[in-house]
Amino acid sequence: MIEPEFSLNRNFPAGVGEDRTGDAVALIERMAKGEGDALTELYEMWSPVLLGASFRMLGDRHEAEEAVQDSFVRIWHRAVDYDPLQSAPFAWAFAVMRGYCIDRLRYRHRAKRDSSRVVPIHLHAPTEKSEDPRVMALDDWRRVRAALDTLGTDERKCLELAVFLEYTHSEISDHLATPLGTVKNRLRRALEKVRNHLSRHEL
Repeated sequence: MIEPEFSLNRNFPAGVGEDRTGDAVALIERMAKGEGDALTELYEMWSPVLLGASFRMLGDRHEAEEAVQDSFVRIWHRAVDYDPLQSAPFAWAFAVMRGYCIDRLRYRHRAKRDSSRVVPIHLHAPTEKSEDPRVMALDDWRRVRAALDTLGTDERKCLELAVFLEYTHSEISDHLATPLGTVKNRLRRALEKVRNHLSRHEL
């Protein structure tokens, strides 16, 4: 799973994320009112630090710059929803940027994996040469779909996030606002149900 080990507390100098004067909060409030100058000021204040963090995560200057730019676009659009009582302004911005970096790393990892991965279909009986592999793949997909249909809604959501989007347990917990222990239990039950269902069909 792709999850950079990068902590706001461990990786930035003391005080960099503090807003003792309230300037950052004031800028975000102005952004929420549509004041573009406020976005420019916030960018000048935070972009050097965020760019350094992004580069450390991605290891590519161009990608790091794009991630920071994308982050400020999202910060601009989300300014109206920002609540200083929920998180410090820099921590909020850092979380946005980190999400973009994780998405880029996940895409990079998936592209590299898909370019070289061959997924075999394991069957107990040998495949007849005359069988069309496209028909076999369709049958297998129908069995997988049927197995997923046996899951409860919560179990299926957890499994889809873990398998199709490669979310970590912690990311699933945050995404679904569900305790981590509950997520792990749902995934375990879901995998057992799918495995039992597919074993009955010799897949």
